[in-house]
Amino acid sequence: MAIQSDVLFAQLLREFGRPVPEDPARPRLLRALRERQWLVPGASVLLLLPSPELVAAAADHGAHVTVVEPLEPLLERARQRIDVPKTPIHWIRRDPQRLPFRRAFDLVLASGLVLGTSGDQQADEEVLRQLALALRPGGTLLLDLPNRELLVRDFVERIWGEIDGLRVLVRQHWDLPEGTVQVEWHVLWPSGASERCARTLRLYAASELATLVRRSGFVALEFWGDDDATPYRLWSSRLLLAARTASEPSQPLVVGSDSESSSA
Repeated sequence: MAIQSDVLFAQLLREFGRPVPEDPARPRLLRALRERQWLVPGASVLLLLPSPELVAAAADHGAHVTVVEPLEPLLERARQRIDVPKTPIHWIRRDPQRLPFRRAFDLVLASGLVLGTSGDQQADEEVLRQLALALRPGGTLLLDLPNRELLVRDFVERIWGEIDGLRVLVRQHWDLPEGTVQVEWHVLWPSGASERCARTLRLYAASELATLVRRSGFVALEFWGDDDATPYRLWSSRLLLAARTASEPSQPLVVGSDSESSSA
């Protein structure tokens, strides 16, 4: 049950504050990226905490895909669910907040929550700097984040839900001056046992995020409110940030050697 719990709580955390996509392959989002020439055949793409369907769809577009997933059960599940891809997929079991890459990718897409999970702004700035370093000159970062304003407006202290047949109670406590929310998940297992996981998350307004991202080395920003790249509004269902690095002469690719990786 320990492994099941780790996987379940990790999924709850990475999906926090956003509606579940109608299609886990997110075809509308990939279309928006293609229209901007950010996802093209031969592009080097890094996917952080993606669904198996999103991995397969990106590879089917001819991209050279690298996947970062810290949990071995989810990594193995994704491998098993993907048929032989059109292009090889590079799998890395690693914390997405500790990336070793330098100028390696044209596009980094974080579909799971990677910013704000520590509750510490300085840690988030370090994550953004690592993401900027992982991109080639002129590369694009796409972050999928909760819309803080929407969550505050629709705040409910306690919410009962269901995931994979399990009953889940979510409790939230906002500290608005600090910009954080403490979230507790209580899961009821079929055996009658219950487990609890609590995290303090830092959620950013678009203006705060823009300041952090520019300070981390990005120069061009777009804010979207959905997978169709509709401009972000106050009550958009999610906050998608597309940020680009400056165009500069290329430098040799350097990849850290301490990651655990394989290809499929």
